[in-house]
Amino acid sequence: MKASSLLPSLGLLYLCSCSVSKTPHGISKDAVQVSIDLEKVDTDRVRVKVMPPRQKSGTVAYHFPKIIPGTYAIADYGRYIDDIKAFKKDGSELKITRTDSNTIVIDNARQLAYLSYLVNDTFDNETSGDPFSEKSKTIFSPAGTNIDAGKYFLLNMAGFVGYFTDQLEKPYRISISHPEGLYGTTAMVDRDNKANTDVFDLPRYPEVVDHPIMYAPADTAAFRVDDMQVLLGVYSRRGKTHASDLRPDLEKMVRAQKRFLGPINDTKKYAVLSYISSGGDDDAKGIGALEHNTSTSAVFREPMKARDLIHVISHEFFHTIAPLKVHSKEIHYFDFNNPKMSQHLWFYEGITEYFSNLFQVNQGLINDNEFYDLMARKIENSHNYNDKLSFTEMSRNVLEPKMKVQYPNVYEKGALIAMCLDIVIREQTQGQRGLLWLMGELSKKYGADKPFDDDELIPVITQIAGNAAGDFLKTHVVNGERIPYADFLAKVGLKKQVVPFPEPIVFISQDVAYIKTDSTNTHVLASVPDESNQFYQNLGIRDNDIFLEFNGIPIDPKDLNSIVYLGYDLDEGSPVSVKVNRAGQEIELKGSVKLNYEDADSFRFGDPGRKDLHEAWLRK
Repeated sequence: MKASSLLPSLGLLYLCSCSVSKTPHGISKDAVQVSIDLEKVDTDRVRVKVMPPRQKSGTVAYHFPKIIPGTYAIADYGRYIDDIKAFKKDGSELKITRTDSNTIVIDNARQLAYLSYLVNDTFDNETSGDPFSEKSKTIFSPAGTNIDAGKYFLLNMAGFVGYFTDQLEKPYRISISHPEGLYGTTAMVDRDNKANTDVFDLPRYPEVVDHPIMYAPADTAAFRVDDMQVLLGVYSRRGKTHASDLRPDLEKMVRAQKRFLGPINDTKKYAVLSYISSGGDDDAKGIGALEHNTSTSAVFREPMKARDLIHVISHEFFHTIAPLKVHSKEIHYFDFNNPKMSQHLWFYEGITEYFSNLFQVNQGLINDNEFYDLMARKIENSHNYNDKLSFTEMSRNVLEPKMKVQYPNVYEKGALIAMCLDIVIREQTQGQRGLLWLMGELSKKYGADKPFDDDELIPVITQIAGNAAGDFLKTHVVNGERIPYADFLAKVGLKKQVVPFPEPIVFISQDVAYIKTDSTNTHVLASVPDESNQFYQNLGIRDNDIFLEFNGIPIDPKDLNSIVYLGYDLDEGSPVSVKVNRAGQEIELKGSVKLNYEDADSFRFGDPGRKDLHEAWLRK
């Protein structure tokens, strides 16, 4: 999962199913048959009907997930279910009891013919703020659901489909009726040729949760990389961004990732589901992505740039290694209502995030100094968390409210752990092997269908990669001792150096806000207390200029955050246009972006004696 600071998440895994007998129509006799009606939307709710196989016990429970892999937060999807009823074949109702928000107990279950219920969407119930804060109850948008009748539907299946007690391994047939004008972007294969009906067969419930679908007017792009098909679907609430805008950079990135991974990656189809929020009060607020085995559901915000997609998907795609091919039993046999969390988030998320940065310098998408600066920023960001905390302890207890707030550090310190482990392996093998080699060896030993015991991972890594690697993990991951990053980076020839960093938001510089609202909160104004803001100076923005538009997008005076976001992550030298009202006169200020810079610690190569190991680290 990758959130508003573009945080990532643990993937939902592909798991094999047992063989089952088939009816003449290709439906297993044991299949759970689910129909979802997207055509007749009932006051922003969707009707779902579930026909189970014959039940053998007198009482059975139907569960919606409390949590799904990859989110590391309690969701309680059952909160969004209304009007649930159980019926016999003759249409009469069976007695049901709702024991908690996620569990419905059905009496006389041998007579159960079908369940019927209405699903509310989660986007409408989001609150602003961090979904990973200690007390947040908001479902992270990319893991959520959206119902916009006739226009757009996001089906993260955990929000629509549940499972019967002890029947997670039953096959599912999902039938979805939808408006003909909407196209379903998914990694699944539709078994039905009708224009308004899709049918998907899945071998078990974890596979259902692992396959999101996005229905929207067709705005897609597809391409092949070797033997892998990539499908991109885009829905922009304001209609400003299209798949054709994003495809070139996405294809360039995926090709580079495939070259970097080599034979480790054997994914055959990968789908990217991209929703672009307007940023309004009634729209998705959790910006980021939730990766799955063969797809990613992502939420962005206008104005969207191709690099926003690249930043997120470059992380999510690497989850095709971990946890897809290397994962523990806690993930393989995930309990959707009473989960036991793995202790190795440093492994699943940290290594994935590290690779999403390393591959860029390895493949020439960024230069060496840019890579060093990315890692230096992670060192700085990691200091916002408990730097003495055992990562294995944090991972095991990540669902506890006080530990939940430490979770985002898996994308900061977790990536730095992976970087140092990579350097340790390189040093011990004179540059011949590194972390990618280790992941290849672990993939051969385990693979998608052979999970490991949580306690065995570090001993196995020690056996494969050597005692130095094992000692590093025990000291800094298990025991939580602080990592002397400069010492590890010195092994590959880097020395600490102060360098200028571009500040991320042009309206804030050196902790000074160069923006304000008037006393009536009806206008957003420029605040120019000094001449330090180079963005303002370059465009000629003056004190008390009223902002009207930024690059053609109207400014909402009721939402100060909207203009702040417009000034986020701009490219030095790119064209920019700002329309202001100055003393009653509308003026359009045009020019190029001049960013503000702040000096901070980073690293630069400065030891020629370490050049060979340095080159092996970045290039092999």
